[in-house]
Amino acid sequence: MKRILLLLLALVLLGPAALGEETPPYDWRADWEAWGYDQYAEVQDDTLIIFEGVTALSQASHSTWDPISREFVKTKPKFLENGPRFEDMMFGDHPPHQVSLPSTLRYLGGESFYCLHFNAFTLPEQLEVLEAGAFEFCFFDVLRIESTLPAQELLNSFYDCTVITYEVPEDHPLYHAIDGVLFFKDGKTLLAYPGGRTDEHYDVPAGVEHIWPYAFGTDYLKTISLPIGLKTIGSGAFATCGRLQSIAVPLTVTEIGDYAFWRCVSLELVSLPDGLTANKNDNPRFVQYYTDDFIYRGDNGDTLSSGH
Repeated sequence: MKRILLLLLALVLLGPAALGEETPPYDWRADWEAWGYDQYAEVQDDTLIIFEGVTALSQASHSTWDPISREFVKTKPKFLENGPRFEDMMFGDHPPHQVSLPSTLRYLGGESFYCLHFNAFTLPEQLEVLEAGAFEFCFFDVLRIESTLPAQELLNSFYDCTVITYEVPEDHPLYHAIDGVLFFKDGKTLLAYPGGRTDEHYDVPAGVEHIWPYAFGTDYLKTISLPIGLKTIGSGAFATCGRLQSIAVPLTVTEIGDYAFWRCVSLELVSLPDGLTANKNDNPRFVQYYTDDFIYRGDNGDTLSSGH
């Protein structure tokens, strides 16, 4: 009797599959229509086409600092309305890998796109607001930047994404790409190294004077060569470079930001100009993320800080 009851329970839990029936495929287009997404976009072949007239994606929640109340206040630009957001699961087993954006698009809110893999994506010139995390956990084979929004706003929008190659038009007024790496137009500031690139070594080009905060963040690079003439290394510049083993900082560097080597778990040696220091453990809770033999060494060979 007990065996019969267990068999019946298994049939109930397994449902149609236990009776030899196939579960029908997920009809995402029916849900798409039920949710009202058909008024914003459609999918043709492998391309998500967002209709002309759509001005905003996701929630309009741009925040500004109010000096009177001394807090961030959410504002909504007058020409914008809340729009849809697109995530991989809403397309069933075959999410699109291309997207066509309308000329009317002005605003990309947080998580406008979630966990999607784009073969190529272009940030258009007409964008006026680009929220942090607009491309939550997305993957870009090629990320083309035509937008002229400030660098910090651009980088914040895809800080937790994976990019293999950055691409910028030759006549772009602000930005420039060299071998898939993003720079300011004059080539003096390295803005972002593509974290999806699998190279184990990178030579920062001659002429670069500044490395932008959190410019690197890759699990592939083991060594990075920095050029003579480099002046500043931003906060978190090499944070989470988990396979980085050693790095020599040129004598011309005068400033290294906080958390520059945070969670560089394989890093064993940082050679620094004499008199310049770098703080490995900005927060002692994270000391376990480093190897025990990690040391900072100055020009004269003296150990500046063991970190333990």
